[in-house]
Amino acid sequence: MKRSLVRVVFCLTICGVLMLALSTLVEAGQPPPPDPITRTISMSVNEEWEKGDDLNDVALDFALVNDLGVDELRMSIGWDDYEPTNDNFDWTWLNSFCSLAATYGIKLRPYICYTPDWAGDGDWNSPPNDFNEWYEFCYELAEEMELHSNVVSFEIWNEWDNELWWSGTFAQYKTLLLNAHDAISAVYATDPDMILGGLSYPNCVAINALTPGTSEQYYEIVPFHAYAERDPRRDHVEKYFDDYEWGEFVSIVNNNGEGEPIWINEDGYSTLDRTEAMQRSYFVRAIAHFFASDDSLGEIDHYCAYEIKDLDPNAPVIGPEDVRYLGLCEYDRTKKLAFNAVKMMVSLLDDETITTPENHEVTLEATSGHFGDEYWRLIKRDEGGGDVSQVLVVYDKKNTVTCEATLTTAGDPNDCTLWNLDGTSTDWSSNFDGTTISNIQLDGREVVRVFEIGPAP
Repeated sequence: MKRSLVRVVFCLTICGVLMLALSTLVEAGQPPPPDPITRTISMSVNEEWEKGDDLNDVALDFALVNDLGVDELRMSIGWDDYEPTNDNFDWTWLNSFCSLAATYGIKLRPYICYTPDWAGDGDWNSPPNDFNEWYEFCYELAEEMELHSNVVSFEIWNEWDNELWWSGTFAQYKTLLLNAHDAISAVYATDPDMILGGLSYPNCVAINALTPGTSEQYYEIVPFHAYAERDPRRDHVEKYFDDYEWGEFVSIVNNNGEGEPIWINEDGYSTLDRTEAMQRSYFVRAIAHFFASDDSLGEIDHYCAYEIKDLDPNAPVIGPEDVRYLGLCEYDRTKKLAFNAVKMMVSLLDDETITTPENHEVTLEATSGHFGDEYWRLIKRDEGGGDVSQVLVVYDKKNTVTCEATLTTAGDPNDCTLWNLDGTSTDWSSNFDGTTISNIQLDGREVVRVFEIGPAP
């Protein structure tokens, strides 16, 4: 994301000293850490429904969204559902759905997807044969959705860089995007957010195909999907940005595009053949990593968990079977362990103005046992008036160890809270002297410690 950092250099002598220090770091093979970046972040959740689903059941899902603590929901609007035959539009259920969401205070961020049989080659993931038909659908949809102020954006398709979801070319997706933008803009006096279809990963080839000077004016947000530990053989959300050309992706968005915000609008962890405790640990580690890690370059502005509940055990699944079990709740809405963990992270981070810290701001020291694969992630929250609170996440993925964490930025020694992953909390002030949190007990990757530290008095 483009950010303007204004630096005032008071004298050439100081400038020279700084340049010498930086050159020394580079010569030593240690590039200087990036400058901290401050931005306001937000969180949301996904869920899917079929047109015609019982709205009384939908209301139970909306209650779970409220319980989770988020007020934004990503969901799909199927072209095939609402224009099943040419020029036969049916909005009754969708209008009722949007009105019901409004009564729960939920803002909707739909993605538009799924080509009807009559408009394409017979497959739901195919491009339309006539893009004018797609334009007409988006126009008619926008006229209906303009009646609902809680519909705040439109995302154009889903994973258009993945042939499972889009069998067309990138050039055809450009045409799809342009037509959707023009149709929706023709209806709305003040445009809602136009969101690029979520990429299946930070795909440099795909985003580069839309930029520069070709399509970036047709969207305001660039999302991608994470699923960093979806494959049980990949157990390292902490290495996620190393697996992709993240720096190049950010550069394309910032320099070839128009510096659009970058979002994660799908991330999840399946409980198929894995435990609920593993899923719970993943979400806490992932949210902390994507918002707080230096590796993210401070570019992630939004995180969306996938999804409220598991799929119907009798319904077909798009993709592998593990997709069925990505819910924070089981299909019957029984909460999995991850639900309260995500709820806790939402309470700490949603709609907060944060700063990604520099990489020297926390020091861990083992006081009993030995570190095996230790991590810390620190988020500094702007409380206004120059006050800064802090959220610190600490864990060791391998060993049992007791440690202490020393902070560069001091906090209130009478305001240190340990948040348990079940959403309960423990006053930890007796183990905090204002800079060092002591008696932190770690035991493998499923034991993640989350501390909230109040501003220094």
